[in-house]
Amino acid sequence: MRPTLFPLHRPRVGLSVSATSLSLVALRRSWFRRPIVEQVREHPLPGGVLTVSPTEPHLQDREAFTKALCALTDRVHERTVALSLPTQAVHLGLFAFDRFSDDPKERNALITWRFREDLNLTIGDARVMMQTYPSETTTQVLAMAVRQSIVDQYEEACASARLIPASIGVSLIQFLRLYRTLMQGHRRFCVMQWTDDEFVLLMVEQGRPVFLRTRSLMPGTQDLRRELVGTLQYLAEQSAGLSEAGEAPCPLYLITSQSTEVITQLLGGELTVTVPGLRGGWQIAVVPLGWERVPAQLDGRGGSFAGLSALASVVGA
Repeated sequence: MRPTLFPLHRPRVGLSVSATSLSLVALRRSWFRRPIVEQVREHPLPGGVLTVSPTEPHLQDREAFTKALCALTDRVHERTVALSLPTQAVHLGLFAFDRFSDDPKERNALITWRFREDLNLTIGDARVMMQTYPSETTTQVLAMAVRQSIVDQYEEACASARLIPASIGVSLIQFLRLYRTLMQGHRRFCVMQWTDDEFVLLMVEQGRPVFLRTRSLMPGTQDLRRELVGTLQYLAEQSAGLSEAGEAPCPLYLITSQSTEVITQLLGGELTVTVPGLRGGWQIAVVPLGWERVPAQLDGRGGSFAGLSALASVVGA
């Protein structure tokens, strides 16, 4: 069974991968109720087994990876799964088009060309995923490109572990679906996915993404306020009239496995951040979104960021 970028049905088992571990979340779905998380499991990967990259093969030791995958899923009866790849495994791009074709082949060609022209990236045999946001005058396209050779590795490993990946997705998009109801009702907001080695920041205005930035972090980077303010200052410089006098703070949804208490500490003791600039600065209200805010019944279960990604692959589907 060939996996799809968007689920054909709603699997109840989600898997996610990182350079150091595999994570699994299993759900029980009920009519008219939030899904119930029945299992949260993680299995460590030995060093060097998997390397996350948008350009190079991920599985350096397929036998060891498959063994870990079998160990993780040995007590799971359902073999159809949703797979979440880390955002670092794909190339991301946000492109605006005055006219965007309805023909899939022409769309792929346009996105491939924009990756090359705008971002100086040659994506080759990559599988292109995209979400479109049309308006009366332009169409914004949030595009992701993942190498087909990378997808093939995971398909083959799943087959060896007797798993059927009904869907393969990217954590950023899965998180947007998972927390979509919490992000409604704002003319403008930001979403930031933060891990130890990278963050991705997306700004949405009137329901359409208008700004995207990814930034790699040095191992052990903990100055979250500095990284956040620096990126938002850059955004403010690129967007004239972004902040108006007297405007309410703009919510920034910070997706992380860290607790609200830890995030507050990393931000210097408060969840409101002022970005220096014209008109007295730009006020940002940071809203942590992690295990505490998922639309599911956890019964005390939780875990890592990779586990949260596995949860997003099935709850947000």
